Amino acid sequence: MKQTKKFAALLLALAMVFALAACGGEPTPAATPTPPAPTEHVHTEEVIPGVDATCTEDGLTEGVRCSECGEILVEQEVIPALGHTTNTGTCERCGMDFGMWGVDYYVDNFNQPTDEWFITNANYFFEGTFNNSATVDSLLLVQAAYDLNNYVTFFLYEYGSSLVVNSSNMYYEEYDITMRTPDGVDHPLTGKMYTGGDRIYIDDAYTDEVLTALRGEGDIMFYIVNSDRTVENYLVTIPASNFGELYDEMVQG
Repeated sequence: MKQTKKFAALLLALAMVFALAACGGEPTPAATPTPPAPTEHVHTEEVIPGVDATCTEDGLTEGVRCSECGEILVEQEVIPALGHTTNTGTCERCGMDFGMWGVDYYVDNFNQPTDEWFITNANYFFEGTFNNSATVDSLLLVQAAYDLNNYVTFFLYEYGSSLVVNSSNMYYEEYDITMRTPDGVDHPLTGKMYTGGDRIYIDDAYTDEVLTALRGEGDIMFYIVNSDRTVENYLVTIPASNFGELYDEMVQG
């Protein structure tokens, strides 16, 4: 009887093993629930303010970003600096006064700068008028220069473009020059343009007088007359501006 019960228990155990094998082994755990799909992010647009360009600093256009996630939606673009604009040494846009005069250097045969400096209005012409037998009060542009050899010179451009030169056979042409300083005093000077030359040199005897005026303040007027052809004359106003500062820097160190 005991053996019969043991046999029956054994059969029951075998039946359970076969049943588990038929089902693929151990019982399958309950399935994990699938999370819901994430909701797509909707950007909230926020304007990035633009920056105005100035004479010396670049600016930026407006941009757009998402105020929630920070993603840039519209990139800002660079607006190049505008640069100074002036004919007088004072910027018409920002009001900066950087003077009419600058320092430049002579070049050698290889077009390389040397140590020989000069002070000139290289970037902005002085404006005036001229007269001759063919015209009256026409546009004159003037470039003036002072160099380390103690020369003061004037380049005269009739009609704003035609450089006055000495193409005669004379060794030089003489000019009678009157300099009127800001105090209203007239100073008689003389100058020369040498044959083949393109500039009037103030005679050495008057160089210091002209330098004193240029190193001061205010506007200086020059009335220049060809000694042989008095109908040929030139009138120009030259501001002292920053000449004195540059002169002290270059000459006195």
